[in-house]
Order: sequence, then C-alpha cells, then structure tokens
Amino acid sequence: MTSGYDQLEMIADFFNTYDRRTRYEGDPGIEHLTEPSCLVEWLLQHQLILEPDDAASAEELQLARNLRNELRKTIVNNEHDGIVEQVKLEQLTKSFQFGLVFHENGEQLVPLHVNAAKGLAQLLIIVYELRRTKMWHRIRVCTAEDCQWVFVDRSRPGTGRWCSMKACGNRAKNKTFRHKHKNESSL
Repeated sequence: MTSGYDQLEMIADFFNTYDRRTRYEGDPGIEHLTEPSCLVEWLLQHQLILEPDDAASAEELQLARNLRNELRKTIVNNEHDGIVEQVKLEQLTKSFQFGLVFHENGEQLVPLHVNAAKGLAQLLIIVYELRRTKMWHRIRVCTAEDCQWVFVDRSRPGTGRWCSMKACGNRAKNKTFRHKHKNESSL
C-alpha cells in the first residue's frame, strides 16, 4: 500500500498530463494524453492497470480528459479553472461501477471494469480516499499565472502557493518587491 503523499503525487501527475506552463504568449499548453495508447501507458506507469494489452478506446480517452479537467477544479487553491460543476463531475463519476470486497482486516472498494476504464475507476477510488482522509488539501496548483503546475504541498501548514520557491516563488516575490519600490519612489 502506498502512502497518501505517493498517491497525491500520482494524482498531481495525472493533472499535469495537460501541461499548462506558458512557454510563449498565447501558448495553449501541451496535452500528453493525445491518443488512447498514451492513456494506457500512463495507467501502466502508475500501476492502475497491470497488463500492457489492456486497451483504451477513444471514448475512454475523452472520459479521462474530462475527469482530469473537472477534478482539477476541486483543488482547494485553484484560481485558474473556475468553479467545479458538481452536476458534470457527478455525471462523469456515474460512468463507473464499484464493488465492495470484504477481507479479514476490513473492506476494499474495487472497480468493476476492465482495461483503461478499470484504471480510471481505480484513480477515482484513490481520489475518494484522499478526500475522505483529509489529504486532498495537500494537492495544490501553482498560483503563478504562467505556470499552473499541480504539485503536492509537503509544508507543515499545507498552504504552499508555488510549485517551486526557487522559480515561481522567487519571481512572484521579486515582482512584488519591484512593484512596491516603484510605488515608493514615485511618491
């Protein structure tokens, strides 16, 4: 069993399959889930499916993208994507079916799907567990407008704003400093 932080890192990686970092003005970002085989590769890499023969359909690829985009809106500090559309998110989650398996040590929610849909359902189970165990607030979106990278905040208070203090945080603080001193010198 992986730790909550490892699961958060996997979820952040899922969100970052659409890379929104700005490389030039008007940059639309880079979509890494360009075809069904890319989705299968991502699910295999994160052990959400186990067989390389597990296929993904074009519909499952679109479902994965929609799920990613709507779940991203649920990130606590996300100022970039607008508010979550509860109805749309619930409609997406209704695409999945789950079963409950009982063990000596407890119970486990399991996906009742095959192929890529099984991996996406497993991802939803992880999101549910992270939210249930109050870990979800640790997943954050970099507040730098030209970055928007999703990261896991490991700081003690869990209120990080930037994916990297060395890059985005430093730029933001320098910008604030320059703006403040510019206003002071104009007085």
